Amino acid sequence: MSNTAFTKKELASFAGYTYRRLYDIDMALPEDKKLFIKSENGKYDIALFIQRWVDYNVNKGASQEEKTLDEVRAIHEQIKTQKTELEVARMRGELVSVEDVRRLWGGIASTVMQNMIRLPSKIAPQVIMMDNPDVIGGIIDKEVRDVLCAIADTPVPDETSGEEADEEKEEQP
Repeated sequence: MSNTAFTKKELASFAGYTYRRLYDIDMALPEDKKLFIKSENGKYDIALFIQRWVDYNVNKGASQEEKTLDEVRAIHEQIKTQKTELEVARMRGELVSVEDVRRLWGGIASTVMQNMIRLPSKIAPQVIMMDNPDVIGGIIDKEVRDVLCAIADTPVPDETSGEEADEEKEEQP
């Protein structure tokens, strides 16, 4: 007897999607069109999954083909409007790129890590001969707070000042 029951992750793998994406699709479907139909042992029937997956994909394609030229143009105009709004927001400084945010937070995380890694070598000479845990804890607490306050007081680099610094470097021979 062949196995016809699989987990949701296995079914998603068969469909070439992540489980999370198929879960989102499944949640948006009406009850009689759900992709995941329970079988035995908490697993899901592959035959029903395939039938409903094909039905979902065929109907999705059919609904896209039924759009009139005016509807397609309206959608196109909406997309162009959204794109323009995003460009204006970027020019106003209300929107930043993901790469800039990643670079900034990567720098912040690196600074925090470097400062925290230096703490043991800074604290060790101060507490080496101490026996009182309260005093040692107080020293550690003070040093950690000093490092975190110094990091918090560090100004966030401004995107325009970074560009100006790059331009100055390029001008120097």
